[in-house]
Amino acid sequence: MEHPTEYKQGEIYWVTIKAVETTGSEQKKSRPYIIVSRNQINRLGPHVIGVPFTSSLHLACAHRIKVPLSEMVPNSACSRKLQESVALTDQIRVLDKSRLELPKMGDLTETARYGIEGALANVFDIR
Repeated sequence: MEHPTEYKQGEIYWVTIKAVETTGSEQKKSRPYIIVSRNQINRLGPHVIGVPFTSSLHLACAHRIKVPLSEMVPNSACSRKLQESVALTDQIRVLDKSRLELPKMGDLTETARYGIEGALANVFDIR
């Protein structure tokens, strides 16, 4: 499937990160990622910045935000199903656009995006 010319902040894509491409406790394996980079940045280059999701809900804390299914808008063209997740904002990663499996899985609501922005501010100590 051809990649779109524009990826947007708040979109959710399935991404595969192989174990050989990671070290230590870096996130690996296939999982959803939410695009957190600004739309202007997403248009300019061959990469986006993403935050991985995990279904391990017990990992939620001040900087790892629980995202309920009600805050996700599924893409009916995608066969992969969204589920309640935790955004691992301390595992932020630059992703080449070719890693993003099409079609996108869905989008986050504005409320969920604000929650992730707050968690990222916590991670980077932005006041």
